[in-house]
Amino acid sequence: MAEAPKGLIGERIPRLEDDRLTTGRGRYLDDLTPVGTLHLRFVRSQRAHARLTAVVPGEYEPLPPEAIVITGKDVLGLGIQADARVVPKVIEPHQRYDDNRPTELDPAWQSSLQPALAHEVVRYVGEPIAAVLHPDPYVVEDAAEAVSVHYEDLEPVIDMRGALAADAPIVHEGWRDNVFIRRHRTYGDLKAARERGKHTVRITTRTNRQAGVPLENRGCLAMPDATGRGVVLWTSSQMPHLVRTYVSRALGIPENLLRVIAPEVGGGFGVKGHVFPDEVLVSELARRLQRPVKWTEDRVEHLLSSIHARDHAHRLEAFVDDDGRVHGIRAQIVVDAGAYSVFPWTAGSDSGMVPKVMIGPYDIQDVEFEDIAIATNKSPLGTYRGVGRPSATFSIERLMDTVAEQLGLDAVEVRRRNLITEFPYRAANGLLYDSGSYLDTLNKVSEELDWEVARATDQGGQRYRRGVGVSVFNEQTAHGTPDFEVRGTPIETGYQGMRVEINPDGTSVIFMGLQSHGQGLETTLAQVMASELGVLPSTVKVVHGDTGNSPYSVGTWGSRGAVLGGGAVARAARELRAKVLKIAAFRLDVAEDDLEIERGVVRVKKNPSQLRTIAQIAEIAIRRAAKMPPGLAPGLDALAYVDGPDRGTFSNACHGAQVVLDTWTGRVRIERYVVAEDCGTMLNPTIVEGQVQGGVAQGIGNALLEEFNYSDDGQPMSATFMDYLMPTATDVPALEIHHFDSPSPWTENGVKGMGEAGAIGPLAAVAAAVSHAVGAQLYETPMQMERVFAIQEGDVPEHLTWEYWHECPRLRGFWDDF
Repeated sequence: MAEAPKGLIGERIPRLEDDRLTTGRGRYLDDLTPVGTLHLRFVRSQRAHARLTAVVPGEYEPLPPEAIVITGKDVLGLGIQADARVVPKVIEPHQRYDDNRPTELDPAWQSSLQPALAHEVVRYVGEPIAAVLHPDPYVVEDAAEAVSVHYEDLEPVIDMRGALAADAPIVHEGWRDNVFIRRHRTYGDLKAARERGKHTVRITTRTNRQAGVPLENRGCLAMPDATGRGVVLWTSSQMPHLVRTYVSRALGIPENLLRVIAPEVGGGFGVKGHVFPDEVLVSELARRLQRPVKWTEDRVEHLLSSIHARDHAHRLEAFVDDDGRVHGIRAQIVVDAGAYSVFPWTAGSDSGMVPKVMIGPYDIQDVEFEDIAIATNKSPLGTYRGVGRPSATFSIERLMDTVAEQLGLDAVEVRRRNLITEFPYRAANGLLYDSGSYLDTLNKVSEELDWEVARATDQGGQRYRRGVGVSVFNEQTAHGTPDFEVRGTPIETGYQGMRVEINPDGTSVIFMGLQSHGQGLETTLAQVMASELGVLPSTVKVVHGDTGNSPYSVGTWGSRGAVLGGGAVARAARELRAKVLKIAAFRLDVAEDDLEIERGVVRVKKNPSQLRTIAQIAEIAIRRAAKMPPGLAPGLDALAYVDGPDRGTFSNACHGAQVVLDTWTGRVRIERYVVAEDCGTMLNPTIVEGQVQGGVAQGIGNALLEEFNYSDDGQPMSATFMDYLMPTATDVPALEIHHFDSPSPWTENGVKGMGEAGAIGPLAAVAAAVSHAVGAQLYETPMQMERVFAIQEGDVPEHLTWEYWHECPRLRGFWDDF
């Protein structure tokens, strides 16, 4: 068999989708308004925690004619339920996943139905209470204003430590406390590690709450189908098939009566990787009213009530020897998960991710974790680019810098002494790292920053001081089905499926359940298809976001689209290629091994004038089947599924930041930012670099600016861009990106995922650089001016002290037990 050409893998092919997206021809959710549409506005709670005593439409001003008001009592029981199953408390190294498969609800788990419309109790400001519908999108705004809500205030729970107090108000009636889930995991021998360590280093870190903020807000539009029994749902989502599965179950209709379409999606970042109660509600109302119903989120709604992220408090204790070698770590992870558990990740997603990834690139086999997901009267916490990894990396890297400071060692050298250098490597928690270049990336970044010179510069007495810092991390990507089995979440699969076909004119199409939302996935997959099939990428069309024409998929998230989606395309394309060669060999009367395909033409290697175009082959296979080889079925289409490696593949990177600090104000400006990354084989370096740049920009926002604040009574204080600061072009320097290449032995073409990596490293790298400039360690993000200035003045906030959290009896036990 002739080998498939690989020349397009690694080429900087321009993005195929940009012509459409940059000329205004993309059609987004809000561009769609079928005739007869009813526009929906939500009446949202203005209280953080209250009992609803009445919802009165038109109490003080009449409702506009044709207005329809739906309240919680009209849709009782409709909502989202995301529960966690049993997760093993201890996973020994080398233990297989199927020894730990969870099969039942975790007894420690406390359920919380997130209602489509609140009934009786509201649990955060912004929670939907009523839906108002009207044919006019402007009149419906006035109609929603005409609905009065009467409350009986309940005491809100806003603070994490306060939520754990013995006398804390309970967010969900009937719960024993405000804990969604609490897990304890031990790997190795901590007591032996402490004996080897000699020094004990402790830190407390805090990564504050932030929002996701894609350029396009969320929204959904539902329309009854021609049968009158089903629904077509358009939604700005990263996971159309999962939306179909959950919404159809919530509505009690067969899945084949619900078609879900995600049109152009203007950024997702994980925020749109959930199934939301509003998608259930809009579909139900379209079915009841037999009219199209459309809701488009405005920016205030997004900041108030779409998914929030981060909001972690960590305490770490490390046992370290004189050389800076870390022998063991204990960590307690507390995450404010907000009022409800999100589907399909559950409220335990962020807290559960941290113990899994915190040790990351370091060779530390003795570790112990406790993670706690807490319910408060805030917007639900969900997945956002990195999912727990930015906070985990921030903590472990802050620990490495603190170890270096307390032992009088160089921070880069401490990392070198602890990094993993041999692969494959079995981590303490059983994860198996495939390959990597941890030391190489660290050396490259420190060389580019001229580390030793920069660190030795005496900065005393200057108004403007420079600082440099690094962060090293790895990223588990493209997790396979076994990895989801041990998580205990409603998602149980990690595979991707792709259907490809060649048309009679020789052009080809990829039908995928993945969603392209700006990351260049159409180009990446077309490049793989073209490379395998021997055609030009411009002749490949990628169709996505429609459950009516694509194989089932759990969606685009977790840095897995190019790895698993690309892998499935490669396998399906190879099947097509083999069939094309069989037909061509039959028509040319040569052996298949005598043929090659290039630029859409099949030629005889030794006689290039003997040829058939793929269009001619397709014409035979699809329209003139009588000319097919005997016994070969007509048609040119193939379907392939690829599951990820059991526990994923592992990209790695080192980030380095050089900052300038204004000591008079505490303002930080990033002067240089260096990335050395390794995602295995790069399918398209331009797209890889675009992903890195976008991720780093988000990480810089996370590090310096973005914070969603609440008042003591649960009122949001950051509901506009006046208060919630996003990074702009002036905050993000031109990035210096360097590539290393450690192909994975477990994936097609050695590809590793890297979509989230850019956002993981900046918090720790910038914090290290600012700490160097300040002359004191910073342990909290974002590092806004007032925080930096306070640390510079020696004012350490109480919540960054060990004692602040240790005084909470429900947190102390973990440490007392050792």
